[in-house]
Amino acid sequence: MAFGGEIDIKLAHQHGRASRVNINLRRPQAARVLVGKTPEQVLEQLPLLFSVCGNAQASAALLACRAALGLPDAAEEDPARELLVDIETLREHVWRMLLDWPGFMDLPTDKIALAALLKFDAQFKQLLFIDGEAFKLHSRLRSEPDFNRLLQLIKDLTQLIDGCLFDNRLQQFLSLASKAQLIDWVEQNAALPARLLDDVYRRGWQGAGNNAVPCLPPLSCGRLYAEWQQTDLGRLSRFPQWQNRCWEVTPLSRQRAQPLLTVLSNQYGNGLLVHLTASLLEVAGILANLINKMPACSSHFGRDGVGLSQVAAARGLLIHRLALRHGRVYDYAIIAPTEWNFHPGGVVAQGLQNLRAENTEDLQRLAALWINAVDPCVTYRLTLTEHADEAEIHA
Repeated sequence: MAFGGEIDIKLAHQHGRASRVNINLRRPQAARVLVGKTPEQVLEQLPLLFSVCGNAQASAALLACRAALGLPDAAEEDPARELLVDIETLREHVWRMLLDWPGFMDLPTDKIALAALLKFDAQFKQLLFIDGEAFKLHSRLRSEPDFNRLLQLIKDLTQLIDGCLFDNRLQQFLSLASKAQLIDWVEQNAALPARLLDDVYRRGWQGAGNNAVPCLPPLSCGRLYAEWQQTDLGRLSRFPQWQNRCWEVTPLSRQRAQPLLTVLSNQYGNGLLVHLTASLLEVAGILANLINKMPACSSHFGRDGVGLSQVAAARGLLIHRLALRHGRVYDYAIIAPTEWNFHPGGVVAQGLQNLRAENTEDLQRLAALWINAVDPCVTYRLTLTEHADEAEIHA
């Protein structure tokens, strides 16, 4: 039983100039299913609830359960779990790029690369963990994992993504630090992302969607625990805010200190080019650090039977909070990145509100590209209306 959902986005406009946005995110509250379960049952059932970012969801649940139970960190297993979340983040980013980005330029989808991409996740789990079970309270690493096979998998994954996204010039992309260097890379590159960025440049859409919604700063789990003691977590999980305002939690939130993004943001704010480049930088950065694992991208905190965790999921910050009573869950909240980013007053809505295009067709394409750049974890329906005329696209 997987919990899906849909985002209904209505964009009113006048001759290609957006005038009003309405976003309605409809999806079941999956956390309710977990109430009354033991931690072991939660970790058994949770992967069945989420078909997208399952490793990140399972990791957040495990960290929250361990924190609530007062269990110590797993020094050997936790880095391997973070590697699995990184692999999943790569898969999610690259999958959406290979699947969605060609459509914005009327190009065919690379089905061979898509099929190859999907095989890696299960192989990493089987290599690292006994029975491939990575996110249970008593999961254990294999005593003698095949490190040669592990390194070969990392090499194969890197070659696949480097070839189809970076034209085998991954390190060159990582070294870009100026707008001029990015333009040169785009003009000299035949890979899919370069072609999309070139299209964005030619249409003058670099700053499209720029808005005033800021990126959420790093917040400790202990601070979240303290400040959410008296918060309606049910409402918070549907309409998350911090200090009574909306925030962005996307790859840009994690990558914004990169020199290239600093330069681009100075000119284009958090517009379309900046978001697309941030996703590419995240993919490139994870690939470059797979062998020498990056610093931890997760954290947790526990007190009085309550556990709270944060995990850097593909689409942004994922938070789980659970409370145990007599060994069973009596309260569980999941605050997912899509709820932050597609909040009625959030970064997607504010960006759509600021879109300008020469005609309805271009506005439709631009709006879809903006939504895709932020990347919801559920399907969406975008409806454009101008007076009595209506055009719809589905993604």
